[in-house]
Amino acid sequence: MSKHQVNGDQDWFHCYYWGEDRDDGCANELSLSTDPAADQLDLLVSNPGFNNESHDDTFALQKGDVEKLSVFLQSWLKRHS
Repeated sequence: MSKHQVNGDQDWFHCYYWGEDRDDGCANELSLSTDPAADQLDLLVSNPGFNNESHDDTFALQKGDVEKLSVFLQSWLKRHS
């Protein structure tokens, strides 16, 4: 697997970064998805375990949360450009 992968479409964003396995030897993956029927953004963090068992955590961000996250990320990008 490549060291860094980002892909997606209008409904999904998926990011895998080699090196996210430093803490426990298992790589994390981040996915964001939208549901056209819902006014929220679903965040999924996957961490495959040592025996290939999946440990998934999900979190729903409401529109206001995403707006605040966007401001935070834009500020971070400006400081690091």
